[in-house]
Amino acid sequence: MSHCMSPLVSVIIPGYNHAPYLHERIDSVLAQDYPNFEVILLDDCSPDNSAEIMLSYKDHERVSHVIINEKNTHNTFVQWERGINLAKGNYIWIAESDDAASHDLLSKLMAKLTDNPNAVLAFCHSTMIDSEGKALDYTWDQKWLYKSPGIYDGKAFCKKRMVLKNLLYNASMIVWRKDNFHNISDRYKNYRHCGDWLFWFDMAMQGDVAEVPEELSRFRQHANKVSNNATASGADFEEMGDIQSYILRSLGASSFQYRVVRGRMTKRIKKLASREQQERLVKACPEIFRGTLLDSICYTIDKVADISGFQNSK
Repeated sequence: MSHCMSPLVSVIIPGYNHAPYLHERIDSVLAQDYPNFEVILLDDCSPDNSAEIMLSYKDHERVSHVIINEKNTHNTFVQWERGINLAKGNYIWIAESDDAASHDLLSKLMAKLTDNPNAVLAFCHSTMIDSEGKALDYTWDQKWLYKSPGIYDGKAFCKKRMVLKNLLYNASMIVWRKDNFHNISDRYKNYRHCGDWLFWFDMAMQGDVAEVPEELSRFRQHANKVSNNATASGADFEEMGDIQSYILRSLGASSFQYRVVRGRMTKRIKKLASREQQERLVKACPEIFRGTLLDSICYTIDKVADISGFQNSK
């Protein structure tokens, strides 16, 4: 695909305190074999030398913006929106600053989007890597179920793969159409930890979803990740409950489907949250966390029979 025929992709790299990984991330974007993309670098007032690293790329022909915040926003989704507003392309790739990518991620995902005009987003699978870049021996992708490329109706995709957990788990593995951004609720910015779950749900519900089941993204796991701190504090559970309530309402879930979700989430917080956290969660979102014995039974039955239609997310 030649440059003149290739739609422009805006690659947004929002960074905070990820200096050890920035060169690898930015270089892996600049090495993409897709012929037409711009790079937008955003630093959120990092205490390390991230700004210095980003500024070292300011004269690269692909880099259209390098913006260094003077004050930290405390919200990565504010940075997402800033990058989207700067984007000249009709397609967006938010390449998280601690991840990396295969050279052909953009070309393979863009092929799906250009070949399927109803597809609002295309995603690939990820290799989990540690802080040193070494591959880890686990995956969040459902390789045993999805081995071939697929195009899915967005609502069916959300029901099967976005209810019990967020299987569009990392922005770095997704390329999407900018036009659809204007049709999603901006409430995703109210969440510090799980807002991406709501973002991708609202996006996927607008059309079809394309999957390329190849490990084209490298998703880094390390101690400084915001999600790790959120899990430890229980903050992610609070956001999960609110977002799952929204998803179930949007899908018009049945009472049985509510029971399945409530049975699963009640079981999870009993295992992972403190007693104080459990009490707070039940009070804040009873429809998700105040599970009964019947809810637990419904969830157990559904794991085997998949009456709810959710159980690709086991």
